[in-house]
Amino acid sequence: MKVHDLSFAIEKGMPYFQGDPIPQVNQFKQISKDGYNVKEIHLGTHTGTHVDAPSHFIPGGKTIDKFSPLELSGIATCIDYDPGVGVRLPREKFSVILLYTGYNEKWREFSTFKGFSYISPKDAETIREYGAKLVGIDSPSAEKEGSTDFETHHILLGGGIPIIENLNSRELKNIVDKTFYLLAIPLVISEGDGSPMRVIALEM
Repeated sequence: MKVHDLSFAIEKGMPYFQGDPIPQVNQFKQISKDGYNVKEIHLGTHTGTHVDAPSHFIPGGKTIDKFSPLELSGIATCIDYDPGVGVRLPREKFSVILLYTGYNEKWREFSTFKGFSYISPKDAETIREYGAKLVGIDSPSAEKEGSTDFETHHILLGGGIPIIENLNSRELKNIVDKTFYLLAIPLVISEGDGSPMRVIALEM
């Protein structure tokens, strides 16, 4: 079994979406002074590798704490994706579709995100009709930069399909066109609109 960690570390100075809380990871207690270590973490629910719950955009939508532990996991495949070309889904049915664009290859060069990849509304409709229960992308948002109607989010989240964003491109490219089990577990945030998460691909 090959294990692919598709997540980014939560750390001080990590990239964040402009307008969201600036991520902070500070030393709160130290062994040298206090006898033990404790970190203080400050970040938004959509920082780093994270999932959008329906309640992120849909009034009355399902919140992240209402998902069962393995509800966001399942048999998956990864597709090389360019929104200008369009999505080409496999004939075989997968419960999870991941989209590789390569955008986050330059993760260490970002402070905030510009010119990022996205899922076109047309492709979002195609994915919803395909019957996927979860979609993921190696980009900070499934929405095109500058969108004011958030059509892609409304199509997917309105269809009950959570969206994983900010997958690690460098790991994701290793599983393009492969079948694997995706293990994706968010934090249990009460009434959460999303959550940072650890995302692991188990290639059999």
